[in-house]
Amino acid sequence: MPQSRFTSAGAQILAWHPEEGFALLGWQQAPLSVQAGQTSEANVDLFSSPEVQSSGVWAGGRSAWGGGSNHSAWSPDLLTQINFSQNSTTWKQIDLSGGRLLAPKLGAGIKIAVIDTGVDLNHPGLQGHFAPASEWKDFVDGDAVPQEVQPTGAAYGHGTGVAGILVQIAPKAVILPIRVLRPDGSGDLSAVVQAMDWAISKGAKIINVSLGSNTSSLSLNSILSLAAMRGVLLVASAGNNNQPRLTSPAANTANFLLSSNYLISVGSVDADDVKSSFSNYAYSLKLMAPGEHIYTAVPNNQVGYWSGTSFAAPMVSGALALALGQGAEAGSLPGKLASGSDDILSFNKNYAHQLGSGRLNLGKFLKSINSGSFRWF
Repeated sequence: MPQSRFTSAGAQILAWHPEEGFALLGWQQAPLSVQAGQTSEANVDLFSSPEVQSSGVWAGGRSAWGGGSNHSAWSPDLLTQINFSQNSTTWKQIDLSGGRLLAPKLGAGIKIAVIDTGVDLNHPGLQGHFAPASEWKDFVDGDAVPQEVQPTGAAYGHGTGVAGILVQIAPKAVILPIRVLRPDGSGDLSAVVQAMDWAISKGAKIINVSLGSNTSSLSLNSILSLAAMRGVLLVASAGNNNQPRLTSPAANTANFLLSSNYLISVGSVDADDVKSSFSNYAYSLKLMAPGEHIYTAVPNNQVGYWSGTSFAAPMVSGALALALGQGAEAGSLPGKLASGSDDILSFNKNYAHQLGSGRLNLGKFLKSINSGSFRWF
């Protein structure tokens, strides 16, 4: 069926996959009728950064910043082994050193898409860690420069912070920056769906989505299923409303069997493995990871800290990159994350069975993977 048939009817093609037998369409206004076998819906603002969603917690997001200008942390000799001393307790908590011993390739050859507010493309701590510029994409401005926009909104620096955590966990993985959120942290459903489709087409093995919506959609479900069929792992933040439910796409782990095998929802704990006061929780939640006062890159060559489930998610994405870099099979990893996690029930008795399998432990996770799944070089 030719694409022109849809565009002439006023539809925006979000994803075109005749080989899989479907197309995803967006409309500026909801159509009166839908072609049989197609998916269409209104293009409305649905997604936002979890830290911005919970403005009462973050006072507009600014309070999440640590500020400072510690340029020395980004010296060239540290670009393959970045470790902020401020994060030392967190790294011990998840056994980062043990994980790296078991994954000496440090994620080499693995592409992680960061679908977010964009990234500070000039930050010295991120240089040498990006996918080729020809693969970058900005679905907000409609260009190929997914640069963080200057501080006109509460979410400024959000994507840069996510990328900075990935670099600390899996320093030899490459980051594919894709911008879908505006500086105020909001974004369109169509952009999120297109970004996931773009990431899949560019060979991303992991997609980190530290964003969420209280509303699911048919097009989102379809693109998640496509990612699963292509063997792409998607890591999504649980949301920061301290509610017994997850935001979408994290919530889709409970709804769609195929995608749920490749979709990992992540909540946040503090340094004592207690559920963060802001973190959402649910029986369908997959895993917890540290998400409070995590030091990372801040735009304009700075270092600062963020808190939120958005910053727990990239710890899991980084862990997956370490495993994939050693040759592990993607479909086995969600289960191995679960079996290799630390039990935190004794610290969270009021949330029994609602904090996933426990808290991320890199050493145990990588040990739990059958040695035959690895390729050692």
